[in-house]
Amino acid sequence: MDPAQFKARIDQIFADLERYSYYELLNLQAGAGPDEIRAAFHRMALSMHPDRYQASEDQELRTKLYAIYKRITEGYKVLTDSPLRREYDDGLARGQLRLVRTERKTTGPRPAAAAASFENPQAKKFFDLAVAAERRGDFKTARLNYKFATDLCGEHPAIKERIEKLDREGK
Repeated sequence: MDPAQFKARIDQIFADLERYSYYELLNLQAGAGPDEIRAAFHRMALSMHPDRYQASEDQELRTKLYAIYKRITEGYKVLTDSPLRREYDDGLARGQLRLVRTERKTTGPRPAAAAASFENPQAKKFFDLAVAAERRGDFKTARLNYKFATDLCGEHPAIKERIEKLDREGK
């Protein structure tokens, strides 16, 4: 695709960005599985990632690419997270093309702030590893690292809170 065609394509996508569902933007069917979603995201990211065009002197093009890429990433994150996808699909049935959340989950101190309160550096290391495992969805490893941290520092409110959260969520 020559540069003029590419710019015209970006202009068209940007102009219609608010009219696309995440499925349409990623060129997916509503029942697409995780592998299809990932492949579609990577296909779009390869052609429209803003870093590929940072040397371009066309600031308007870079701004549009950034907005499109943000929406593609938003769609990818929603469609690959089962609870968010269900919420999105429910909203889509009511005509909402984006998942817009106004409330933020707050579950106490942020893990980074809690980790700073550890006196034992090894306990802090295991706590950080546990939080990272949780974010990856590896709850077995998270629990194991929380146990190691507890063994090193004894009862710690941040560890107790994170384990209770895992218990409540059945993870």
